Amino acid sequence: MILDLLRSILADAISIFTIMNPLSVGVIMLGLLDEDAPKSEIRRVSSRTTRAAFIAMIVAFLLGNYIFQFFGISPNGLRIFGGTILFMMGLNMVQGHGKKVNHTLKDQEAAMDRDDISVVPLAIPVLVGAGLLTTLINMSIEAQGWEDYLSGVIAIILCSIAALLILQNMQLIKKGLGVNGLKVFNRVMGLVVGSLAAQIFLEGLFGLYKSYLG
Repeated sequence: MILDLLRSILADAISIFTIMNPLSVGVIMLGLLDEDAPKSEIRRVSSRTTRAAFIAMIVAFLLGNYIFQFFGISPNGLRIFGGTILFMMGLNMVQGHGKKVNHTLKDQEAAMDRDDISVVPLAIPVLVGAGLLTTLINMSIEAQGWEDYLSGVIAIILCSIAALLILQNMQLIKKGLGVNGLKVFNRVMGLVVGSLAAQIFLEGLFGLYKSYLG
């Protein structure tokens, strides 16, 4: 049982982390902050960003199933739509465009004029965008018991901690990996996101097909 739980946590964490893609978020964060921003400022923004993202992810995961039940929306419809969003995101990442699905150029320009960029746009919609929210809601719909909810919550906590550490040390990471290193990592993450998208999309498509046949 413990081994199954650990496998479930690992699978959930990989899905969340790859779609979250904190390295790309870190590059965006450094672009929005001043070039000479002190480390204390980066730590403050990173802390507020990950805290807001954590709350958003927990709410989406724990309440997502009930929200869709309230509106009477088919889970398979969500999977088809969510799979399409994730596919677009994965395609952009593979092509080296970053997280273009989550925010627009106007959002980024507006963020330059804000005093605090940690919640909007960094936490939402850059770190926690439509693709990640769809994935979390899909996880909520597929949860069968307390083990699945525990796995999801632990995975969210682990990914939030990992995102915090990456954002706080993004200056060193960017200097160490370089621009090309970040692009390679982003493309690899795009392959994983694209694979998840295909799986979710086909699951929703076949599920919807079976429901109409039944």
